Amino acid sequence: MTDQLDESVKDTLNCLEENIFFIDLDLRIAWVNNSGKRLLETLKGHFRLHSAEEIIGTPISTFYKASYQKDMFLNGEFPIDVQLVLFRTYVTRLILKELIVKRQKLGYLLTWKDVTEREQEKERTKAMFDELSTPILQTIAEHTLLVPLIGELTLERLETLTTKLLNECLNNQAEYVILDFSGVTTLKDAELGQEIQKLTDSIELMGAKVLYCGFPKDMVKNMVSLGVHTNQPTFVSFRNAIRYVVAELGYRFEK
Repeated sequence: MTDQLDESVKDTLNCLEENIFFIDLDLRIAWVNNSGKRLLETLKGHFRLHSAEEIIGTPISTFYKASYQKDMFLNGEFPIDVQLVLFRTYVTRLILKELIVKRQKLGYLLTWKDVTEREQEKERTKAMFDELSTPILQTIAEHTLLVPLIGELTLERLETLTTKLLNECLNNQAEYVILDFSGVTTLKDAELGQEIQKLTDSIELMGAKVLYCGFPKDMVKNMVSLGVHTNQPTFVSFRNAIRYVVAELGYRFEK
């Protein structure tokens, strides 16, 4: 197999810190620069290689599922930029460009960027945001938790909240949980009503009673249009909800 690259081109690509793979017209790896070889040395176990040089001649589909090939090479508009998860561990950004020299297409240059650490940091940041944006607070009433929902309410946030809230109910032996919707800005997904009901049912299976409060006017209209129905006790504000809880628990609520 000949890689069809001039030595001057190879020298230039070897000076780059990017991981560069030359792909021939048969969609096989024909050449790898020095940076790419160092990368392959760290991953050769995944590719079942004894050395990086053994990657030469390997079909490019080694990097991804075969179903991507049509989209990437046949229907794609170059340059093609895709992000994939390889070996269920590494988040990789692949940038594919056509290599044309003197009006002749020689193949493709594939740049492999490892963005695993960046994606992990984004996940950590997102997890921190979810933690801060959906706090679970204790109230003046014993065994009563307050959940102030803030911002856009999504299915993913509700799923995260369900797990967290069930643990808090168990740890605090909660008898009442107040879901405060006054800070919610967006409720668009038709499935959110079902998820809110699932969250409510899960809490009540733990032995706690769920109260709703603080529905904004626009959110009420939205819920009605989405067909969301509930039989839960509902209050205009948290103040009214906590008065109800205090009365139910037999406490004297002082103004």
